[in-house]
Amino acid sequence: MKTLKFLIPIIIFVACSSGETNNKKMQNIMVSILPQKYFVEKIVGDSFNVDVMIPPGASPVTYDPTPRQMRALSNSFVYFRIGHIEFEKSWIKKLKGVNASMDIIDLSKNATLIEPEHNHDHSHTHNGHHHHHGVDPHIWLSPKEVKKQAKIIYDYLVKTKPEYKNQFEINYNQFSNEIKQLDAYMTSQLKDYKGRKFLIFHPALTYIARDYGLQQISIEIDGKEPTPANIQKIISTAKNEKIKIVFAQKQFSISNAEIIAREIGGKVKRVDPLAYNWDQGVRFITDEIVKSYSK
Repeated sequence: MKTLKFLIPIIIFVACSSGETNNKKMQNIMVSILPQKYFVEKIVGDSFNVDVMIPPGASPVTYDPTPRQMRALSNSFVYFRIGHIEFEKSWIKKLKGVNASMDIIDLSKNATLIEPEHNHDHSHTHNGHHHHHGVDPHIWLSPKEVKKQAKIIYDYLVKTKPEYKNQFEINYNQFSNEIKQLDAYMTSQLKDYKGRKFLIFHPALTYIARDYGLQQISIEIDGKEPTPANIQKIISTAKNEKIKIVFAQKQFSISNAEIIAREIGGKVKRVDPLAYNWDQGVRFITDEIVKSYSK
């Protein structure tokens, strides 16, 4: 009898723990980058826990997940991937292996992607929309593309968690309105600068450039440091275009950006394309582009 008395609490504890794990799994969502966390939380509110694979300050090119993140992944019912970042290319099969029952939803599936430029006679400074190093992954920075991503998230969640449909619908409509307002703001702010160029270290703003009629010149080419010849070419273009601002992401070294800024008598401006507060972050980038043109 003593043995039986001793075993009963353990059985109850294990059953409760298992129930907790299953319950936790049903409420846990995983994403790759912080802006996605913002998108998903805008739709789910406080009803679900949203974990991020790539933490603030980390690079989506070189990041490796921690054991804590792998545990969170094993308790997630869905992984919303952003589509074409290096982290996902390297890790997505391993992540699926950790949790075979987890759905993986690609938020780039309805995107109007900027494809690699096959004709390498074109300028290697990423003028216009050309992106030589595979598909340009930065679809989370343009409201026109985020609108499509929000719809994919909403449709999946309503189908998978129908008991939350009313909540999702209200939140999704509010978020759609936020996206619409941001798009209108950017259109209004940038309309007078159609065709103008801006200079950036890593080509993160290609979709903004495409959707609002600007041209991005990238210092980094195909993920590599520029050659001295390329640096000279960029300096010459910047001087001709009277560019005085070199944008650089918080996730990258700015030494080359600073060299170019000195040569053109300008300065480096830090931006964060991976900021959690997406609306605020994109407004800041828009305002800084406008300021760079009005100098």
